Amino acid sequence: MNPARPVVTRSPHRRVGYIPCPWLQSHHVAYESLLECRFVRIALLYPPLHEIFHQPFRLNLGRLGTYTPDYLLRCASHDDIVVEVKPQQFVSKHVDKLRVAKVALEGRGLRFLVCTEHEIAANGRDERAGIILRQARSHLPRELVDGLLARLRDLQFPMSVSSLAERLGTTRDRVNYLIGRRELHLAPSLSDTRVFNGTDKEHHDGDFSARAWFGGANW
Repeated sequence: MNPARPVVTRSPHRRVGYIPCPWLQSHHVAYESLLECRFVRIALLYPPLHEIFHQPFRLNLGRLGTYTPDYLLRCASHDDIVVEVKPQQFVSKHVDKLRVAKVALEGRGLRFLVCTEHEIAANGRDERAGIILRQARSHLPRELVDGLLARLRDLQFPMSVSSLAERLGTTRDRVNYLIGRRELHLAPSLSDTRVFNGTDKEHHDGDFSARAWFGGANW
């Protein structure tokens, strides 16, 4: 999917770039602000996520002009999510356009969420996501990973990262690698006290729901 407009150009006033995630998809995920970067980190750990696109399309909103959302999240069971990432202080300025866009998107069967710094950085979870994804981008031998995954089948979940590392006879960094690579999952807080097996579907309507994971600003 091509972006609605050219993105990621150098700027002295904002942070722009790409986040690689080859274990999930072949294309990098673009961001045009530090807040978008922090959102992408959170999104890449969302268990139902299959693919993520930056500025996926443009909507014609009539007298309000056009609207290009920040992200489209393709998810399991076709529960796709469109996300606007915006600092809280600017939400009220754009509320009319966001409300019209929400109606248009829901008419297409898409959920629409507005995420601000309050949802993205709740309890420092964006920093924890960054640590996990740094481990995910490291290299582990395939035979080592396969050995760790084989041992997961005999364990009872959830458990803490430290407990799991001890049970597997490995390090916390390697457990974080498995989390970042989506073989294991965390709850929405990204606390290391509860790790779920990646094959566990029981929590998808609770901990792994879009509302629980991303929140959504009141506007």
